[in-house]
Amino acid sequence: MRRERVAIIFISLLIFSLVMAAFTGCGGKGAGEKEPFKIGVVLSESGANEPLGKPEKVAIELYVEKINKSGGINGHPLEVTIKDDQTDAAKALELTNELIADGSLAIIGSSGTGQTNSMKGATSAAKIPQVCMAAGNSITEGDFTWIFRTPPTDAMAAEKALLYVKEKLAKTKVAILHDSTGFGTDGKKVIEGLAPNYGISIVTTEAYDPKVTEEGMDTHLTNIQSKNPEVLIVWGTNPGPAIAARRMKSKGMNIPFVASHGIANQKFIELAGDAANGVVFPAGQVLVWEQVMDPASPQYKLVKEFSDDFVAKTGTQINTFAGHGYDAILIVTEALKKLGDEVTPAQLRDAIEQIRGLVGTAGTFNYSPTDHNGLTVDDLVMVQIVDNKWKAIP
Repeated sequence: MRRERVAIIFISLLIFSLVMAAFTGCGGKGAGEKEPFKIGVVLSESGANEPLGKPEKVAIELYVEKINKSGGINGHPLEVTIKDDQTDAAKALELTNELIADGSLAIIGSSGTGQTNSMKGATSAAKIPQVCMAAGNSITEGDFTWIFRTPPTDAMAAEKALLYVKEKLAKTKVAILHDSTGFGTDGKKVIEGLAPNYGISIVTTEAYDPKVTEEGMDTHLTNIQSKNPEVLIVWGTNPGPAIAARRMKSKGMNIPFVASHGIANQKFIELAGDAANGVVFPAGQVLVWEQVMDPASPQYKLVKEFSDDFVAKTGTQINTFAGHGYDAILIVTEALKKLGDEVTPAQLRDAIEQIRGLVGTAGTFNYSPTDHNGLTVDDLVMVQIVDNKWKAIP
């Protein structure tokens, strides 16, 4: 009888242990582990903006891995879901709605202006903060309550480029060649508005399709040549600007080529080849960080650590777009650190808006109720491509 009683007790304890283990497993957490903070990300891993989205994704994944290894945010693991919008505005909106329905506290994205603008209506309606990695001025025009940005705006980049045309090139007649996407058309509008402030006249503008062929680009360049500009400003993301550089060289167009910050990655040099040399553009300091940052500064130390991790992961150097991804997740997590265990999207939005003096790869971010852009024109530098390498212009 005693043996039977012991056996019954043993079996009862075993069943109890199994039930408790199963119960604990249903929550997906171990003892003491807190609920994850969910962040949704929409970016362009494919399509025309692939050269932007791929490094952004790597940067975000590296940052999340490091955060979770160090214990998460106030003990909460960071759960980040990344989706590819294929550089398609309708797809970006569809994925945003999926991530909102999944309970994301914030949405990061997208890589391009058109996709970002398609998303912001949904995030605003759902009252979910959105941190974008696109530069178009239109993103923060009108009601920008729920959207923040990491790159310098078109206006900042255009101001830097026009100042270079005026002071370094001493030219006054400019042609604009831009892509027909939101980024390109925003850039054209901004340049046209700012040019008179620098004594610069716009002699002609040409818009090209993002899928433009070499023959199509030749037509645009021939039209531009007929107006005799002294400088060509090209506003777009690859491959368009690279095709323009190649065709300009082939046609013997020797006027200065000033590009937008949309070419600030190695893909432009790969696509343009030797025609890339001589091209000048405004960019964040991260592209030439070893040349322009003070080794004793917090920004240098942050970028060096990021660069080491990125090179180890990909075998390639960091670029502006990788920096945008890093800054976006940095901004969200720094805001989360200021909040407690029970976080609402509204609280997170308010915390982002209160960020001051946050050092990132692109500069020092300072948001406020009247400024969701975060950076200033002083965070930009002018870069020239020399021997197929980036070189900061003093």
